[in-house]
Amino acid sequence: MLDTFLRAARASREKQLTWFQIRGAAIEMLSKASPRAIVLASPHVPWDWLIDRGDLVELWARATSAVPHTDEICQSVVDVLLQIASKDQLIPYIPVDVWSWLTKRPTLPPVCMGRHVGTRARVVKAVRALKDIEVLKSYLLIVWSEWDDLQDNSGFNKMCTSIREDFSGIEMRGHRAELIRRLGDILGRLYQGVEQLNPQLGKYDLWKMKRRYGKLMEVLLEVEECTSSPITMISRLLTPALMHVIS
Repeated sequence: MLDTFLRAARASREKQLTWFQIRGAAIEMLSKASPRAIVLASPHVPWDWLIDRGDLVELWARATSAVPHTDEICQSVVDVLLQIASKDQLIPYIPVDVWSWLTKRPTLPPVCMGRHVGTRARVVKAVRALKDIEVLKSYLLIVWSEWDDLQDNSGFNKMCTSIREDFSGIEMRGHRAELIRRLGDILGRLYQGVEQLNPQLGKYDLWKMKRRYGKLMEVLLEVEECTSSPITMISRLLTPALMHVIS
């Protein structure tokens, strides 16, 4: 039954015309499904078409509190959370406790809607508004990836602002170290030719990603230097490939 439900959800998500034609029945079926079915099917729901359906967000949120924390479930919840958070009209319906799923740091699929829209400015703003450094750090560690080009200029700028304002100070050194390691890994793969792994990347995309992730690293290192951290400690955190690029 669950497999049938998921196949229908995937088909409707991939063919938006189909979803438009069957969404009434699909929404009714979703409301009667088990919590696990709701969570696993929700990434395939076109949330950008449902900006007036806060009731569905509430249904999904209740389902997330009733399912076990498996890798598959965590991945699905975070994917949907980022999709919903990309819509101003739906953000108010997200319970605060649902954001804690970000701290589980699931690896999102290389290509998924949550990754595509999850770096938009309104998402960065919503996460920062929680005033929870673990959630904010986990969010950045999840959405920073060689599979995402940080295409939203405003979202990228808000990330730079967040690094300067939310991760400054000696007490944030450990958090900055995690972010630096993540960026080092991403930049290392970008400069090793990640386009071979990500066929969706063109030369301009790759250039843009190197610039943007390089800028995030630059901002982090500036904040680190302002707190008088030894450069040698930072150097040990960076991959040899990245050190070659920076030098």
